[in-house]
Amino acid sequence: MTLKFKRRLLLLSEKNKKTKAIGYARATNNDFEYLEEQIKNLKEEGCSLVFSEFISLDEEIKPQLNKAINCLSKGDVLIMTHLDRAFKNKKECLVTINKLINQDIKLRTLTGFFAGNTSSKTNSAIFKIFYELENLEDKSLGERKKEQLLRRKLSGNNLGGRPKISPLKESLVIRLRNEGYSYRSIRSQTGIALSTIRRIILEGELT
Repeated sequence: MTLKFKRRLLLLSEKNKKTKAIGYARATNNDFEYLEEQIKNLKEEGCSLVFSEFISLDEEIKPQLNKAINCLSKGDVLIMTHLDRAFKNKKECLVTINKLINQDIKLRTLTGFFAGNTSSKTNSAIFKIFYELENLEDKSLGERKKEQLLRRKLSGNNLGGRPKISPLKESLVIRLRNEGYSYRSIRSQTGIALSTIRRIILEGELT
């Protein structure tokens, strides 16, 4: 074995020592059994450290996931059992993947998903495209909603919010209240919700 070859093996060995696999596990409603199962599987997969927490998927900030990501450095890999352990939607997933790839970090699941940094520039470009397409869907949906509201407004349809009460019914509510009827009695006679009755009477007192 040549000296040059020995040095190459030594460098490769040192590189492998620096590379680490960090796991992330999450469960909700104190599901200890499911959380322990994830931790066990991740350790068997070779994770030197597993961050875990009981937290809802809808929470914007997952403290232990952030700690796991902050522990990673160039060449490392973040492993979880499924993508839904960490991400609530495609956009959140794509943003994180793009961030990891830019830092030369891999993301892998036990179900076979892999986002690596073998060709960092290519992968980064691909995920940026996916991210922009996701933004496009959101913006298109927002524009369609605006168009629908505008069409409903122009056609005179109710856009939601407080139900409109005719002046005649408002006068009836005020008259019944002045005659000493209770709110519940007025509701039974007019069919108007209690919250609307209170609003009509309050507005009547202020005028």
